[in-house]
Amino acid sequence: MTGWRRVLFLAVPVLWVALAHVGPLAAMARISLTAVYPAAPGIAPTFSLGAYVAFWQQAGYRLSLLHSVGMAASATFAALIVAYPIAYYVALYVSPGRHMRRLALLAAPFWTSEILRMFALVLLLAHRGALNAALRWLGVTETPMLLLYGDGAVLAGLVYTVFLSMLLPLYAALDQLPRDVAEAAALDGAGPWTRLWRITVPLTARGIASGVVLTFLAALGVFAAPALLGGAGVPVFATTIADQFGAASGRWPLGAAFGFILLLTGSALAGFASLAITRRGADPV
Repeated sequence: MTGWRRVLFLAVPVLWVALAHVGPLAAMARISLTAVYPAAPGIAPTFSLGAYVAFWQQAGYRLSLLHSVGMAASATFAALIVAYPIAYYVALYVSPGRHMRRLALLAAPFWTSEILRMFALVLLLAHRGALNAALRWLGVTETPMLLLYGDGAVLAGLVYTVFLSMLLPLYAALDQLPRDVAEAAALDGAGPWTRLWRITVPLTARGIASGVVLTFLAALGVFAAPALLGGAGVPVFATTIADQFGAASGRWPLGAAFGFILLLTGSALAGFASLAITRRGADPV
């Protein structure tokens, strides 16, 4: 490949990263370090760390972030528990020619808008929704249960939102799993659970790590699920950030600073989890 072709080949991804990622992050960083945004006409923006100081001074902001981290971690774990058996079945028990069909069926609900899917969950979990109707019909309860506007409803929405982020990396890892290793272990007398924990899980650790990172970061920033399913009773950092940008001018520095705090926190935790999982896979016990 000649020099100008190499430059042309690299120009598209470089421009995409610069315009879609680096540029917005740089603008957000600049806003987060100003006292007021937008500044009044004719007045230059002044440098300030007040937005970052406010995060540490007000316990409500810190609790909101911690609650978001806990919800995202719970959603990641739940998605892993649900998605791993499904990916295992598709990769190892479905004929190779039908893999894409099965994955397309699993991905079909995600072709619609996230807002539409969250409203579908609202209708399912509502006071007179399908789930309450089924529980009454089965005799589990005589009066409708409060299923909406709590951590449980938000967790269900998060798992539903980020499920594909977990499923696809797991399927890719399991599809590349050497079949002869598990077969040899079975011939040596290893039972199904032993083969799963001692062979399959360690050999797919990189896929698990990828799914955990993608799912956790996606769940940490989801806005629609907590906003529609949790209401004011479930404070998460994504809605806290949105409140700053949706308010009158002057609170944008808070929203920008909180966005950076969320980005750094999520990246650090996801990196630690990925390192721990891949190390466990490289040195199984």
